[in-house]
Amino acid sequence: MQVNLVREANHYLDADFDRAAERWIATNALEDAEELIGVALLAGRLNDPQAERAGLAMLERATADDARLQFIRRVLARNTSTDGDANLPVEEAQIRVDIAKRKRLLDLNPRDALRLAESALLYVNVGQNKSAWPLLRRALILRPDDRYVLRAASRFFMHTGAPDEAEHFLKASSATLSDPWLRSALFAVQAASGSAISGWRRAKSLLGDAKFSNRDLSELAVQMGSMEYEAGSRKQAIRMLRQGARSPTENAIAQIGWVARHRADFKHADLHIDISLSKEASAYTAYEQSSWKDAVEHCARWREIEPFSVRPAILATFIGCVSMEGLEEAATVGGYGLLANPRNKTLLNNLAAVRALQGRFAEARHLIGRAFASLGDDDDDIVVTATSGLIDFREQKFDAGIKHYLDAIEKARQAKNIDLTFRAICFLAREVARVDHEQGRVLLDKIDAQFDTATKRGIAIPKDISAIRAHIGDAVRIGTGRAQALASIESLNWANVIGDGGAPFLEDEQ
Repeated sequence: MQVNLVREANHYLDADFDRAAERWIATNALEDAEELIGVALLAGRLNDPQAERAGLAMLERATADDARLQFIRRVLARNTSTDGDANLPVEEAQIRVDIAKRKRLLDLNPRDALRLAESALLYVNVGQNKSAWPLLRRALILRPDDRYVLRAASRFFMHTGAPDEAEHFLKASSATLSDPWLRSALFAVQAASGSAISGWRRAKSLLGDAKFSNRDLSELAVQMGSMEYEAGSRKQAIRMLRQGARSPTENAIAQIGWVARHRADFKHADLHIDISLSKEASAYTAYEQSSWKDAVEHCARWREIEPFSVRPAILATFIGCVSMEGLEEAATVGGYGLLANPRNKTLLNNLAAVRALQGRFAEARHLIGRAFASLGDDDDDIVVTATSGLIDFREQKFDAGIKHYLDAIEKARQAKNIDLTFRAICFLAREVARVDHEQGRVLLDKIDAQFDTATKRGIAIPKDISAIRAHIGDAVRIGTGRAQALASIESLNWANVIGDGGAPFLEDEQ
């Protein structure tokens, strides 16, 4: 039975390939070449002469910033990949083939607003935001009050950093007044952007409207409960969160998990909800329990649900470079995240660190170069400088690594960012301890002194710093040699770098 299903699937793929090849021959258009390459990858026919010609045309004619050019390069690189990255262009190819099929359907029915919105989000998944917006604009013109279209547009604008546009279209629709799903989306946009909250009283009346199911009201109740918590109204917040937990959506469970992480006086267990129903909440729960590999796996499932969100990719790669576990999966999740977020400085930095830990130095250097070139704030630049030190150390360029880390530490100190200063010190200590256990022990003693001070003051040790400290301790305990390249580090005054008093880190806000 299974053999027959595989044979049938292959038959359909071959037929799709033949049709795509005929279109490419007839039109010689880049978009048809793109579809042919995608189908060829899925059908295992990349060596077909027509596919090879289509690939060559894309390499010759696509502009440098064309996402399709990056796609064909990933397809070509797939043949030499030995890890989970090999699957990335396959998933991307499926998305691009789906886009092409929807475009032909839209040619037959150009007023299909739902398909327009679906196609737009598929473009966002592969980082082609400029191609997505015209489709969404047409969908909004055709169905300005449709729930799916409005929520899709809201997600698009938040993803592209345009919350004002998201708020504009939601407020312009009369449906937002009476639809709890849309009102929840509006409140989420306003809360994220810091704009004034509007229509609160009307929204509260929706929570008591019997015509809506608990499921319909779940996200609105939880969003409003979260906002009440922020305003200091704990009793009202708990009541709303309990209402939202009666039949929660995945988004509602994730939001409840967020409240639990950020409010010491609230625990989601009080609401009797199953956190495992949300991959996002499950990822953070596993992180808090130091179940590193489980956390990364949950991030992978979370990424499948929110394919163009950068958050699961950032968390997965952060866990990978802190714990040094689940690196393969973390790199895969990070690679998918870069499809839709190719200029995200934090993700580029984290993925560079993961690649360095895997020993893939050329990729790490490429990614950290892109991170330096991407926009970010001063703190981001400090982190990228420190990650450059990590790459140096892993390539056994110890002097360069020490310089990068000390530059990052000094910049953090000048910015009066004590938290970031200490994290950079801990990462440096981990690298030093791997190659010079005696100097690692000096640093470990300094770090433990800070831990003791923090504990006495009732300050919680952040999870990531605890994990790095454990790595330092392991390296010191099993260390057997010293690297002469680190001899110059002995002349450094660690008291000046790390300090001898005070708790140099804050409560973790992951």
